[in-house]
Amino acid sequence: MGNEPKWKVERQPLWLVAAIKKTITDLPGGYAEAADWLGVTENALFNRLRVDGDQIFPLGWVLVLQQAGGTHHIADAVARYSGGVFVPLVALDDVANADINDRLLETMEWIGRHSQMIRGYIADGVIDEQERRNIDENSYQVMAKWQEHLTLLYRVFCAPEKSDARECAAPGALACRSRVEN
Repeated sequence: MGNEPKWKVERQPLWLVAAIKKTITDLPGGYAEAADWLGVTENALFNRLRVDGDQIFPLGWVLVLQQAGGTHHIADAVARYSGGVFVPLVALDDVANADINDRLLETMEWIGRHSQMIRGYIADGVIDEQERRNIDENSYQVMAKWQEHLTLLYRVFCAPEKSDARECAAPGALACRSRVEN
C-alpha cells in the first residue's frame, strides 16, 4: 500500500468530511438534529467523522442529512472533486421567466466579485493559498449560476428530448440516443 496513490487508499477524504460537517452545522439543531434525523447518537456522528478513524460516514446518512437541510454541500464537494459543477434542477412549476433572468444576473454579480477579487489579489504580484481558495469558491459559483441559467432556459423554452425505445433495445454502445422530435 505504500506506493498506492493517495486517492486509492484514502477512505474518507478531508474534503468530504468538511462537506458533511457543513451540512450538519447548517441544520438549525446542528449535530443534535442530525442525530435525530438518523436515529443515532451524536457520538456516532463524531466517531464517523474522524478522518483517521476506523469508521466511515455512510452515504445513506449523507443523503438523508443533505435532504433534511435542503442543502447540496455534499453534491458540490463531490462535483468539485470530480472536476465538475453541481447544478440543482428547479421544479419547472416554480419557474417564471424572471427566474431565468435572475440566474443570469446572479452569474454577472459573481463575475463582478471575481473581477474585484482578482484586482485586489494580484496587486502585490502573488496569489496566496487563501486567495486561491477564495478565487476557486467564487469561480465555482460563477459556473454553477451560469449552468443553472442555461438549464432553466433550455428546460423552459426548448422542445423536450424524446428517445425511441427501439433504439435503446438494440445492443451496442451507441444503441440508445436521444433526439428532439419535431
